[in-house]
Amino acid sequence: MAAPRLLIRKRMVQAQGKVRPTCFVQACVNPDIRAALETHFATETLFRRAAYSQVWPEGTIKIPAPLAPAMAAFLKNDACPEITVKTMLAGQSHQGANAWEMMSFELIAKVAFDNLVELISTVRQLDREICYAGSGANVELAEFEADATADMPTAGRTPAAA
Repeated sequence: MAAPRLLIRKRMVQAQGKVRPTCFVQACVNPDIRAALETHFATETLFRRAAYSQVWPEGTIKIPAPLAPAMAAFLKNDACPEITVKTMLAGQSHQGANAWEMMSFELIAKVAFDNLVELISTVRQLDREICYAGSGANVELAEFEADATADMPTAGRTPAAA
């Protein structure tokens, strides 16, 4: 099964008498996963500007310093599109007012794609049983029990006698 990937095309396009920077993005995913996404999750939002306009979450792609002012303005602008599973799979294009806006759209498309990849990992788990061993699963249970036993006073003995 091929890994999901994001196709990005940037062009200068003649539109309404002006040449505008345009960015097109489209997710390429396995046909079986795509069918499941289109059937059950097409309207899931992958990027909503309101969720990112105040705070850029930890672990998200870092905004490059030169792009930060344009990105802040783009996220507050009504021209900033929301990206859903359906639009990411079908392909989404954005005509920017300037190159900075085009670069901002490219960055939010990458964030949306990362969110899509996370959703795909859940789709792959559908109709399967998943066993969760806990967040400390890397600790051997026997080691944990031995440590717990060593930390507990022996029954019938006082701490001073132990």
